[in-house]
Amino acid sequence: MTSASDELTEPTGQQSEPAAHRTPSGYRALREVPGFWRIAATGLLSKLPISMTSLSLLLLISRHHSYGVAGLAMSCAAIGQGLTAPLRGRLVDRCSHRPVLLCCLAGQVGAGTLLVVVVREQGSPLRLLALATLLGASAPPVAVMMRTVWQGAATRLLGPAMALDSAMTGAALVVGPALAGWLSVSVSPVAPLLVVAVLSAGAVGSLIGLPVTPRPVVRGHGAGPLRSAPLRRLLAVNGLFVCAVTGMDVVLPSYAREHGAAAYAGWCLGALSVGSVVGGLVLGAVPALSGGPRHRIGVLLCVFAAGAGALACAARVSPPVVLLVCPVAGLAIGSVFAALRTAGGDLAPAGRVTETMSWLSALDLAGGAVGTAVFAQVAAGAGSGTALAVVPGVAVLAAVVGRFPVRAPQASHASGSR
Repeated sequence: MTSASDELTEPTGQQSEPAAHRTPSGYRALREVPGFWRIAATGLLSKLPISMTSLSLLLLISRHHSYGVAGLAMSCAAIGQGLTAPLRGRLVDRCSHRPVLLCCLAGQVGAGTLLVVVVREQGSPLRLLALATLLGASAPPVAVMMRTVWQGAATRLLGPAMALDSAMTGAALVVGPALAGWLSVSVSPVAPLLVVAVLSAGAVGSLIGLPVTPRPVVRGHGAGPLRSAPLRRLLAVNGLFVCAVTGMDVVLPSYAREHGAAAYAGWCLGALSVGSVVGGLVLGAVPALSGGPRHRIGVLLCVFAAGAGALACAARVSPPVVLLVCPVAGLAIGSVFAALRTAGGDLAPAGRVTETMSWLSALDLAGGAVGTAVFAQVAAGAGSGTALAVVPGVAVLAAVVGRFPVRAPQASHASGSR
């Protein structure tokens, strides 16, 4: 994708040799988008509550109930969020986004308040699990809507925009759990959930204030975006990729324990996240990469598979070598996520951009759940080294499945995007 907006700002009398050889940065062009800083700030604010919720639930509920019940509550929240994500996305596309966001926020705050009360009264685990499910199901779809906002505000610069969005997600996954853990230990076990509510309210308020392009009325088939075969294949690729990434997250702590280096677990996961953020930012900074050829997703998946393979080889050596390789193994993670979101925006039917992005988020949760279960079993039965060696195979499978055109034929949604 070329940075056309930068080229158009050049004075006509200066289209000479220096301008011809100058390659504008994708982010420099993105900063020229009207309202860029507010959109970016809202996007970052929308990521933190999601990254804090799971650990906040675990730390709060485990104070008064067993660790197993706390883990089930985390799973229920994820299930509730994943199952209802497409529905919430469809409501945003069909109705005004303001009432949908406000209703979701009210439901989330209400469920969180009741959950805290039940936990402190040591209520039944079934009530806790039901409230945790409701907490996830009512989460305001702000983070998903931000991709829709970028879709309308920076249509020609969607690659850099999705790369920035992916990098912010990676940064939130580092900062959010650390903040939740610190608040739980230093302030109160309830404090992280209070901060989640405040951040969610701030993100909803900021997003409501952003200008939204009118959309056509969406009618027709109940399957919505799933009617598109290329989009269904994209969802399958997304699920497989998240499964592979989750596998690395699950297996690395197991590997550290097996080799008597438990302290390395957190450092390795942090190094993966740092590599992911750096790789995602690089993707958006280079216009040729952020635009990408037809099979860019497949290429990036192969790069990820190569990094995962290097990590599996490093596991045969020692934990310090694994730590050194982790940033390299994570370099393509953010880039693949950004490319998948960009392709999702391209393939979204008219007026169904938010619902399409919600399906991608639902497959994130489904892929993560499958990856956690499968790779934990492989690591327990065959060892962490073998489990790490399976990760590149899943990534290559995703690349094979993902051999599809990045644009749906005659399915432009420009008129209906935000």
